[in-house]
Amino acid sequence: MPGQILSKRLQEILIDLNWTKEKLAEQSGLPVETIKNIYYGKTADPKVSTVLAIAEATGYSMNCLMGKCAHTPQEKAILRNYRSCGPHGKSLIELIAKYEAGAVKGEREAADKHLIPCLLPHGDIHKGIIYDTCETIEIETTVPEAYISVQLTSNALAPKYCKNDIILLENRFPSNGEYAVFFRNDRLFIRKFIEDNGFYRLKCLHNQGTDIILRRMDEVQYVGTCCSVVRQ
Repeated sequence: MPGQILSKRLQEILIDLNWTKEKLAEQSGLPVETIKNIYYGKTADPKVSTVLAIAEATGYSMNCLMGKCAHTPQEKAILRNYRSCGPHGKSLIELIAKYEAGAVKGEREAADKHLIPCLLPHGDIHKGIIYDTCETIEIETTVPEAYISVQLTSNALAPKYCKNDIILLENRFPSNGEYAVFFRNDRLFIRKFIEDNGFYRLKCLHNQGTDIILRRMDEVQYVGTCCSVVRQ
């Protein structure tokens, strides 16, 4: 019976909050007799509006009030202590929880890291990156799709990409409008891929170069499509 469930939960909650039935009535705006009837199990089917008023006053969810709370005993103890604290105590608990959650997330991400090769260009890259002169290092990443990367050593592609940005690439052909790395005539080109009235345009990202116009995409090889950028 809903009334019996709410009666039991209300008794537990008032103990947790150290509230009287009169204080709950005051905080919820409900008549004291309504609270007492629920508390003693005399209300078989309480109104939704009544349960909502109690939930808003106590900070417990409606599901929790109706016995559908899935909290473990440890979680219940934390909630009970949190609700008993003053503003300073609540802030401290929130701060610790936030820090610990961030630490756990960092540990989880660290476990998911994998190594991929990273190309470091040398010299002027306005006219493309000379592949043979690239230094190759390894970097760690948590982006699962990334299989190779390029780290920029200048602002030649600003504002889209800036010096020290690491462009992570996944092994797939770009869709229209995506940024990707292409290989042509021993050079790598970081361009925006555009399908243009039956032609293919590899749009230059700076004003010191020209777009590459292709009739067929087999005139170049794609290296990968940008899936993320690491800002240094």
